[in-house]
Amino acid sequence: MNFTRHLSFICCVLLASLALQVHAEQAIHSHKYDIHYNAFNTMMVTPEVAQSYGFTRARNRALLNISIIDRQTLKSLPAVVTGTRTNLLGQVLTLEFQKIKEENAIYYIAPLRFTEQEMWRFELQIQPDLNADAIPLKFSQDFYLEQ
Repeated sequence: MNFTRHLSFICCVLLASLALQVHAEQAIHSHKYDIHYNAFNTMMVTPEVAQSYGFTRARNRALLNISIIDRQTLKSLPAVVTGTRTNLLGQVLTLEFQKIKEENAIYYIAPLRFTEQEMWRFELQIQPDLNADAIPLKFSQDFYLEQ
């Protein structure tokens, strides 16, 4: 059951990543790290996975997903991930990330609510090395209610 739950989550994240690659790669690259990011509607995740990780599945809910890969070893890395999101009205909300550790992967997810065709600007700080400056990540995305 535990393995199936994790496999379902990984598959959903990968599917969401592949769907978004039509528009862009959804990653930033530094000399040490590849930082992959995407946001997707929670309806893409099974009810069992949502319950096991403690987030709500709904048409107006999404997950922001961040993963950090060491470019040399190609291994997933832990990091400190913080950030905010801002809508067109200038409302700023702090993102609360949850660390998801799988056998060979680490993800940071933050749940968020949205309205139909709402655009959010994300400003994140990702710090895989606590002895180095955080890596800034800025992007925006439109969200649509899942039908």
